[in-house]
Amino acid sequence: MLNRQVIAVVDDDEDDLFLIQEAFKSCLKEEKVLIASSGADLLSRLETARTLPSFLLLDLNMPQMSGFEVLERLRADRRYNLMPVLIFSTSNAQPDIDRAYELGANSYVKKPSSFADYKSVVEDLCNFWLRIASTPTGYLP
Repeated sequence: MLNRQVIAVVDDDEDDLFLIQEAFKSCLKEEKVLIASSGADLLSRLETARTLPSFLLLDLNMPQMSGFEVLERLRADRRYNLMPVLIFSTSNAQPDIDRAYELGANSYVKKPSSFADYKSVVEDLCNFWLRIASTPTGYLP
């Protein structure tokens, strides 16, 4: 039996989480979306996971632990350092983009402003990361 693929999303904004979940419904078939409302929540869930998410959408601007801090922790841990991490932020500031890539982000995507654009961006991300790109095995050591 094949395991369903998992996509993880970390965002503290309820409205953004709702839009992301609705957008994923239009392009996913067997995949599951794991929602975390904070960086600490994600790290806790990863500790008990058997497989890594196919990719992670990570917001930057979160209280307590920023997306940058989450990214640093993921890249410092050999269990998670190969997991594709896509920054998904409202920030379009070049210093944020540069820092995200310096810390090991695989992609930086500006959050869309309308639901139609959310659907389009999420479909593109799903097509690339789930169907086109070859990624490391998702099994944790």
